[in-house]
Formats: sequence, C-alpha cells, structure tokens
Amino acid sequence: MEVDISRTVNRFLKYGLVGLIAGAVLCSGIVWWYQSSHKVLTLVDAAVVGNAVGVRSRANGTITTILVKDGESVKTGQSLANIEVKVSEEQIKQLAQSVELAKQNLAQVRQGTTVSRPVVIESGGSAQQAAQLERMEQLYAIGAVSARQLEEARAEYEAGASAGSVSYQTVHQPASEQAIRQAELTLRQAEAALLKAQEASQATEITAPVPGTVYLSEMKSGDEVRAGQVILSIGNSESFWIEAYVDPAKEELFKLGQYVSYTVGGKTFDGTIADIEQPKGKTESNAGTEGVNPNDIHADKLTIRIALPEKWDAVFRPQARAVVKVNL
Repeated sequence: MEVDISRTVNRFLKYGLVGLIAGAVLCSGIVWWYQSSHKVLTLVDAAVVGNAVGVRSRANGTITTILVKDGESVKTGQSLANIEVKVSEEQIKQLAQSVELAKQNLAQVRQGTTVSRPVVIESGGSAQQAAQLERMEQLYAIGAVSARQLEEARAEYEAGASAGSVSYQTVHQPASEQAIRQAELTLRQAEAALLKAQEASQATEITAPVPGTVYLSEMKSGDEVRAGQVILSIGNSESFWIEAYVDPAKEELFKLGQYVSYTVGGKTFDGTIADIEQPKGKTESNAGTEGVNPNDIHADKLTIRIALPEKWDAVFRPQARAVVKVNL
C-alpha cells in the first residue's frame, strides 16, 4: 500500500523554513540585547609587569650547577644553584693576620708614645773654678801674677757659669684623636675584608629568598659570576600584575573593582581593576621632573592595573603581552 507523503513534506518545508527564520531572528535579537546591555572594551596594549626578586651570587666564582628549570615553582630556602668560589684558605689566613696586626697597632696608638726631651740646667760655674779665681786674685794682690793672667782666670770662670749643663727627660705623649680614629678605621676595614672572605668561602649554595616562580637568565653552568650579580629571578602574584594603557579620554569607562578578563600566553583569566593611575606626562614643561621619563611611550596614557590570581601560572612572565577585555 503506497502512502503519499508529499503533503507532509510540503507542509514541513513551508512552516519549517518559517520557523528557522523566526529562530534566527530571535537569536540575533538575544545577541543584540546581550551586547547592548553587556558592552565589552578590548585593550590590546597590555603586558605583565612587576618587580621580580633577583637572586644574587654572594661571591666571585663559577656556576657549577643550576638546580631548577625556567618556570618552576620554588619555596623559600630551596637550593637553586651551586657555585665554586675563588677564595683560598691561604687568603683567609693572611687576612686574619692583618686583623691581628691592626688590633696591635690600635692598642699601641691608644697607649700613646714616650719621647726624650733635652733639659738645660743653668749653673753659676764649678767650685773648682771659683777657688782657682780666688787664688789668682790673692796672687795678683801680692804681685805674684800679672793682670793678664788674672783676667784669663776670670774669663774662664764666667764662661763656665754661662754654659750650664744639658740632660734628657723622658715624657709620655698621649695619642691624638685623629691617630686613634685612623687606627680604628684600619681595624674595621681589615675585619670587614676577613668576614667577606669567610662568607665567600661558604657561599657555594644559592637558595631562594622568597617563594615563587623561577625566571632563568642567560647564565649557565661554567659561567663566571661576580659577587652581587643576578643569576636568576623569582616572581609571584604579589610582585606582578597586568598593566593596560588607554586614552585618558576613556577614563570614565573604568572604575576600581570593575570586572575584566585577560588572556596571556593563550590562557584566559578573570580579575578586577585594582588601580587606575593618571598619565605621567612627557611634555617639555615637566621633562625634568623627578620620576618622569620623557622616553616612556606610555607616559601620556591612563594606566589600568589588574591583579593576578593567587594561583600562579607560568605564563605570567615579565613583559609577556596580554589582551584585556573590560565589561562596561
């Protein structure tokens, strides 16, 4: 028995097509309503910025091993790298001797010095010369000596009386304040050099000062490093954030706590606006103002700061580009 379904098909085509068109119009209306009531502003001039903690070498040496990988999460005190230092036991011994010598020098300076000073003792002539002069006067009185001989005896007595005698006296001389300060400075410098060398001899392990994510530099095993040189950096959600830069004319579109979403490294995250900073400006009138960098390409832009999530992600690398969508 044959069944004619042409009517059924025609009815479906007639009313089904109308239904599809009506559904499309309805969906378009819903989308238009959502977009008009939930406007989104996309900001493409954005990046991850912040202050990473630099992990530095405490001594001159050579990197022997780097124990962590780029993007790895670490804890405070965790070993990050090993360094072979360049301080020998002989150098430490010499520095220790310098400290002892500096201590002895300071003690001697504080005691002062002992000097000998000449002292002249005046004299009125010796008893022998006085007796001789008296004898000559008696002989002259009886005519036994001439006047010339008497004058010579008298001149000899007077010469002895005016010459006097010289002796030396030992005197203690205290040290000057300047000499004491200089000796103390020399001791402090010697002690500081010894302490630095002792610390350097033990600085074979580099550890994490804070928890966070490791960002390796270009340093590698075998590289020479100096004391204070940054080997790698560590960042976390407290030291990094998203910065977006927009035209100041759009300032009224933003407010603190406003909901945003942002994409970094192909991953999308949710957040809120944590800070809005006014343009720094880079005109000639304020180019010399402290804190203003005339070469800052964002100096005339409004800066929108967005906090990162507490759960850290390895995509949050310094200067990583970001796209921010702000719900208006």
